[in-house]
Amino acid sequence: MERRNFLKTAAASAPFLGRVLGANDEIRIGQIGLGTRGTYELEICRRTKGAKVVAVADVFQPLVDQYKEDADGYTDFRHILDRKDIDAVFVSTPDHWHAPIAIMACQAGKDVFCEKPLSHTIHEGSQMVAAARKYNRVMQTGSQQRSAPHFQKIVDLIQHGHIGKISSIECWNEENDTPEGAGNPPDTAPPAGLDWDMYLGPAPKVPYNRNRYIWHYRWFWDYSGGMMTDWGAHHMDVIQWAMQVDGPLSATAAGSRFCLRDNCQTPDTLSTLFEYPGFVVRYSVRQGNSRRIENRPNGIAFYGADGTLIVDRGSWEIVPENAPRFPNDYDRVEAWLKGANVAFPAGFDRNTRTPARPRCAALGETGLKIDPSCQEAHIENFLECIRSRRRPIADVEIGFRSVTACLAGVIAYRLGRKVRWDPKAGTFPGDREAQAMMTKRYRAPWTLPAV
Repeated sequence: MERRNFLKTAAASAPFLGRVLGANDEIRIGQIGLGTRGTYELEICRRTKGAKVVAVADVFQPLVDQYKEDADGYTDFRHILDRKDIDAVFVSTPDHWHAPIAIMACQAGKDVFCEKPLSHTIHEGSQMVAAARKYNRVMQTGSQQRSAPHFQKIVDLIQHGHIGKISSIECWNEENDTPEGAGNPPDTAPPAGLDWDMYLGPAPKVPYNRNRYIWHYRWFWDYSGGMMTDWGAHHMDVIQWAMQVDGPLSATAAGSRFCLRDNCQTPDTLSTLFEYPGFVVRYSVRQGNSRRIENRPNGIAFYGADGTLIVDRGSWEIVPENAPRFPNDYDRVEAWLKGANVAFPAGFDRNTRTPARPRCAALGETGLKIDPSCQEAHIENFLECIRSRRRPIADVEIGFRSVTACLAGVIAYRLGRKVRWDPKAGTFPGDREAQAMMTKRYRAPWTLPAV
């Protein structure tokens, strides 16, 4: 059964679990993961009317203790899922924990706000969608750019053809972390109060290393997919949203850890090319040189026939294309090139060969901020959907499609060759190697919950 039909069937028979909330009922929240992102979301929830954080969980006891006066605290997230008085959970853990926790939360009757990238593998993402539909849960992906007014504006402009036919899109992250990168801390005993085995969970058993735990876990394959799934998940989400597509047809990637002398694994230099129906997308990563593309350290550029639209979290602009370089009269052009005195349309400059008018309007804004207002709006949308039971603005299936594109890029990189993807069927047709990389082996006793 194709993925879309399966999801429709699952939704049609979905039971409803959990409390039915009225307009004035307080939404009781459990926060799972108290790193930088988790504490940021927790603080937003604490000041949001109609919501209350009643429990927190993290594998590091000192982080849990910071909230002991205001919320119950646990080092095992399952204690939160066991509680019948909790309506929703925020999953703000490293990527390799997203799917197991989110699926278990759905099965326990909780609505879920799951940070991006939605999942660590394609199969995990498909099962998260299936769980949300089967158990009739609201699941919001933490792609807060969906709630940013200026991203909504540029998507509307693109979809209404303001910059014309788009055949090429660039997105990028450029920075200079040389020479040490994340550094080379030695393996040590875990800090006091850290349950390292619980942190690893379904990932392979390895000694504690600071880089595998604090922030830099993103650059290890056991827990994440590097920049392709970290920042790339934001870029690819906006691109697929604007272009109204579900996924690429193919992906090719090249790069390596060329320039950083640290103990991390994912590439510090990467170029990934995605083919879509009618256009291509290139995602580039440079962590060894900070020369900016389109004068921005990160962003997206949509190259249309009538203009270029460039957007990042602080600004957007449209640079119009000039009118055709020559009139559509090849005889006149040929004669002019040979030195003949040829009449051209008014405004055509024969010396510079440039037109008199642009093809689209030059528009733009600067000085914008995506946080905290957009993150607040994103969380408020999630909370409103808990009450209304509507799909949120970054529904789990949207997050799944976005991370699937990124993971196709990761698979192409790790295989060292082009892979073809069928977005409708959700498979790499005829490619056993790529198909095998849609899943991963879980370390016992952990398994991906059956849906």
